[in-house]
Amino acid sequence: MRIHKSLLLAAALILPAAPALAETASRVVGSDSFNFAVPTQFCVLSDSNPRDLQFINVVRRLLQGANNKLILVMVDCQRLKTYRAGDNGNIVRYAIYYTPDPYESGTLQGDNQALRKELCQDMRKQGDATLSGVKEIVAEAAKDLKANIAVNSTKYIGVIDEDSHGCYAALLIGVRGSDGKNLLMSSIVTSTVIHSKPLFFAMYNQYAGPETTQEDVARSKVVAANFDQANP
Repeated sequence: MRIHKSLLLAAALILPAAPALAETASRVVGSDSFNFAVPTQFCVLSDSNPRDLQFINVVRRLLQGANNKLILVMVDCQRLKTYRAGDNGNIVRYAIYYTPDPYESGTLQGDNQALRKELCQDMRKQGDATLSGVKEIVAEAAKDLKANIAVNSTKYIGVIDEDSHGCYAALLIGVRGSDGKNLLMSSIVTSTVIHSKPLFFAMYNQYAGPETTQEDVARSKVVAANFDQANP
């Protein structure tokens, strides 16, 4: 299984018991319907809202550069309120679901658990070279979008946790936002297989230290468990 280019989306933008089932959002991927778990304190962006669509289009364009299909975008609910009210400052706390282009309509052959293990093994083999095209992808997207955004540095930390629901990899990305400020962003990328389809969940946050990674891995594990529960 060689779909590690999915990690390229990590070019972050600046714009014990199983948990109870959280809020979900239904979307069709290919010909199949899925219930996507929404993290606590996050709200789903809507194509019907013009402000939301601006941000969705930026994320979608970046993913296209890495041959990925965007499924869902979620933003910290408090920040979404201010963004919808006209605040164009940086958006540093958001999450997305996506799948590699070949699997939008396709599936993998085999048992879901075995496929998850295989996908995680592939992610463990990746290194910084996996992110080698990120700067160029963002530069091209920024040109198309007429946006002043850029990636200054990328670091693939690697897989830092794995459970029966998914595999969790960490990345750090140095970015320059439209306001010209440089920030260090953290991304936790969760890989899983649901109904034989490889799906990825990425959570972004401004990096404040190791606790940022630890907290977002914990949140991502809850999301992955809820995602499983919502799609038996």
